[in-house]
Amino acid sequence: MIKEQIMITALDLFAQYGIKSVSMDDIAHNVGISKRTIYEFFEDKETLLQEGMIFDYTKMKSVLEGLEKGPYTVVDIIVLFYEDYMKRPRWYNRKFYDDLKRYPKALEHTETSKAEFSKKCMKLFGRGVKEGVFQNGVNFEIVALLAKEQIKMVRPSGTFFNHSISEVFETVLFTFLRGICTEKGLAILDRYAFKHSHKMI
Repeated sequence: MIKEQIMITALDLFAQYGIKSVSMDDIAHNVGISKRTIYEFFEDKETLLQEGMIFDYTKMKSVLEGLEKGPYTVVDIIVLFYEDYMKRPRWYNRKFYDDLKRYPKALEHTETSKAEFSKKCMKLFGRGVKEGVFQNGVNFEIVALLAKEQIKMVRPSGTFFNHSISEVFETVLFTFLRGICTEKGLAILDRYAFKHSHKMI
């Protein structure tokens, strides 16, 4: 449990301030333990970063796989996955990605995870077509790239200072899905949109 808390806290700090700017002392202070305790679990900062990212990705992957096995359409899966993620969102700043280049092992894992997640998305899109919730004939490779760029755009910036990040992310997600849904898919999506609109009131 302590190891998990160390990884979660470290990733939160890295996301906010960048990797280089955060010391092991900073992490220890925020967890409420000694720096020596951190070194009982992790050899150095790169090991902590790498294991933390593996832990984070494995957790997300587990949630998605659990939803895939449930009685859901792909539209349900995407929205429910979004809802689970937004229980504890983490927005990595540009400095984090710049610093990540200094840690080759962690960077390699990140690239591998991105490629694996992209393949997972393509399979979900294909499944959505078979279920009749997504339109046939759509170039989903382009759709996946657009989604990736939209996520980058959503990262906190002055552009959206009048709106919460969750409100912006939700608007982008639902607009994006509406563009590829069939009537059947839209009927499912509208149920979630109605629920979310009432949460904001």
